[in-house]
Amino acid sequence: MKLLSRAGLTICLTMLPVSVALGAPTYLSCSFPNPPKEPQIFNFALDASSGTLGVHVPETGSERKVRAVFGASTVTANEGFVAWEIDLSRRAVIRDKRMVGEKDRGACKDISAEESGFGQ
Repeated sequence: MKLLSRAGLTICLTMLPVSVALGAPTYLSCSFPNPPKEPQIFNFALDASSGTLGVHVPETGSERKVRAVFGASTVTANEGFVAWEIDLSRRAVIRDKRMVGEKDRGACKDISAEESGFGQ
């Protein structure tokens, strides 16, 4: 039986909190400028353990879940008509409105599951 080296053990122990953290979704509320109207708000549920991104629109109550790709500090999802790129380190999002060929940027903040509006 081969034992882990000290470096290998350190790496395993360092990764442990990451794998535990993957169990709970992260919730974000992102605001997109929409002059002269109020900003557009989208709430996101980022669930790395299931590989999905939930999208909730508080204004209309619509909600959907799509497949997502989770990187070290980004999450991307393609819904066909719109693609999302969320930068977790900067708490920012890019919305690519593919049907009209426009991109815009939003600012995000952490929110709780209750504040997100999912499943309500």
